[in-house]
Amino acid sequence: MKRLLLLMSGGLAALSVGAAELKLLVHGKDLKGKEVRVALYSSAQGFPRQEDEARTVKSVATGNEVEMHFSGLPPGEYAVSAFADSNGNARLDNNFIGVPREPYGFSRDARGLLGPPSFAEAAFRIGDTDVTQSIHLH
Repeated sequence: MKRLLLLMSGGLAALSVGAAELKLLVHGKDLKGKEVRVALYSSAQGFPRQEDEARTVKSVATGNEVEMHFSGLPPGEYAVSAFADSNGNARLDNNFIGVPREPYGFSRDARGLLGPPSFAEAAFRIGDTDVTQSIHLH
């Protein structure tokens, strides 16, 4: 029985190797009561506009900071886009020239010139240990 428990505990440890957790701290002014939506991309494909290419989470803010988590992430390069859905329509609204009308941000607080940042500008590395990223919505 002792040997079986040792084998089982070794198997569980092997399952967790190489899978990390990403903790996101999303900050913004007047977030309370708004739904914050986050998309995690593991490649440049679709970044930052196509959520079907990403893992997504959402949470209603209870203050001006929201904490969100992605678990079981294999090592690699990742980038995050986030926005506060002020009107509850589940999308980032833009004005007639394409400038967002709702608070938005990216990992590493990347800012693009005349548009969103590239995947490379927002990318960060996840290895075998947990990572925390802060995103400030503007």
